Amino acid sequence: MDNPRLQAVYDRRTERIVGRLKKDTDLFTGLKEVCQYFGISAGQFQCLGSLKYATFVQVSKGDRPNTIKYSPKVQTTSEVEIISGVGFIGEDEHGELDIHFHGTVVDCNKKIDGGHFLEGENFTAITVEFIILPLKDVQLTRKNDAMFHVPVFTFSTKEA
Repeated sequence: MDNPRLQAVYDRRTERIVGRLKKDTDLFTGLKEVCQYFGISAGQFQCLGSLKYATFVQVSKGDRPNTIKYSPKVQTTSEVEIISGVGFIGEDEHGELDIHFHGTVVDCNKKIDGGHFLEGENFTAITVEFIILPLKDVQLTRKNDAMFHVPVFTFSTKEA
């Protein structure tokens, strides 16, 4: 798979996909496109590379004792390098591909930051290189957590 936004290849021996997202490609959109092309509905991935800016939320203390919530959206003010990024690929309750990604970045001022990245708001500056480890017999479905009322992946065995 090679197009103006991304490049990816499938390694038959390890059953993994490796590739890169090219300049101006959104991190989530690009990874979803790769997954659709290779028929992946569940998996884990890692990545590193550069973004024009990073947009994420971070965990914060909740309004009630012993609770947590997400912070307001954080966006860096310069380009960043993803030092470490890991995530899961699954589906939402409607069967659409969904990604849960956490990353650590360093910006042009050498400030390290990171958190839970947001879809449609993290565009490649030069390249983001990734590896996807597909899960063939596992179903990941994002559902609302009863205690915290935020969407989380639930894990189950795929039905034959």
